[in-house]
Amino acid sequence: MEHHPSVRKSSRNGRIGERLLRTLPVKNEGLGSWFIWPRILSHLKDQLRGLREPVRRAQAFGAALWAHYSVHIGLVLAVGVLYLSLTQSRTAPAWLRQPVQLPVIAHDEPASPEVLQALLRRSAYLGGTRRNGPSWLIRQVDLHTEIPERPRRGIITYTVQPGDTLFGIAEKFQLRPETILWANYDVLQDDPHMLDIGQVLNIPPVDGVLHVVKEGETLEEIAKKYNVTPDAIRNAEWNGLLEGGEPQVGQVLIVPGGSRPFAGWLPPQRSYVVIAGGKRMPAGACPSVQVAPLGTGSFVWPVNSRWRSGYDFTAYHPGVDFAGRLGDPVYAADAGTVVYAGWSTVGYGNLIVLDHGNGYQTYYAHLSAIFVGCGQQVAKGATIGLVGSTGRSTGPHLHFEIRGPGGFVNPWQALP
Repeated sequence: MEHHPSVRKSSRNGRIGERLLRTLPVKNEGLGSWFIWPRILSHLKDQLRGLREPVRRAQAFGAALWAHYSVHIGLVLAVGVLYLSLTQSRTAPAWLRQPVQLPVIAHDEPASPEVLQALLRRSAYLGGTRRNGPSWLIRQVDLHTEIPERPRRGIITYTVQPGDTLFGIAEKFQLRPETILWANYDVLQDDPHMLDIGQVLNIPPVDGVLHVVKEGETLEEIAKKYNVTPDAIRNAEWNGLLEGGEPQVGQVLIVPGGSRPFAGWLPPQRSYVVIAGGKRMPAGACPSVQVAPLGTGSFVWPVNSRWRSGYDFTAYHPGVDFAGRLGDPVYAADAGTVVYAGWSTVGYGNLIVLDHGNGYQTYYAHLSAIFVGCGQQVAKGATIGLVGSTGRSTGPHLHFEIRGPGGFVNPWQALP
């Protein structure tokens, strides 16, 4: 590139020197002066000293950053190397080199699970190596076929096992507990305490009631009895009823969504028991007991515990199972007269019934010991027995009931 004659040419070194002079604290001195260069060098050293601290900080930051991420990078590299060594290895394991001993079997006899497992393992490994690595997902051979859950097509039976409860059986078959009771009245009599090991229970496919058709009954009458519509029974596929048809005598109908009142066991409601037709009196019954109006109308806790250990108060369990250890004292919830003290024939074991003379009675079941007798008057809070596990019971506890003029009373609402 040519310069115009009127523009003064300057060398590159001259331009750099002029820039340095402008940054130096010198005036009216040219670069040709011998004493100016030491001052330039001194000034450059000062500038470099000022850069040392930023450089040191940058180096420290870089070192900290490397120290933080070097561990992660090392782990990633180690995992990658391990993965490559495993997937790229072509060395067959020892078990793959061993021959499979195939037994001599009949033409229609299936192979044993051991032989199937060995063949499956080899197939899975070799199939994986064709994809540049072994297939480590090798499933265990299981000749048991898992049958998916389907709606039950009718009534099935279940044998009660040790440890079973009404709630547990109902949950197992996805039913309500009352459905189990209603379907097995001949065995349980609407009382969950009657559940016993070895009993064979009917299990309906849906919640509701089972009904055995009696002579002269119509579908409309049956539906009304269980608070459903006739179509609900007719449309239930398990019943096999045709449009407009009536059920046969003796036929067991499944009433989906049906319900009925509970017919719970009622020990003597009066203060004495009438023996009729030569029927033998229960061992704990107290005949001809005169009951005085001793009750105060309020109740105290019948045991020392304040929590439940079994069934709660429901329509089919008209009491509360209070927790207790074997031999813990049982107290009279209110003052009253003993009208039942002894063994119960319907699953309650040793039972005490107190009549408080004001329309209320209290029941104390499954006792291990009874300290009172028929006709005895006891004070509120007096010890009348000991916690036990007699009768239909799976462990020590107190089954406690309150019965009043209007029927069963929830103990949680009556106790303090």
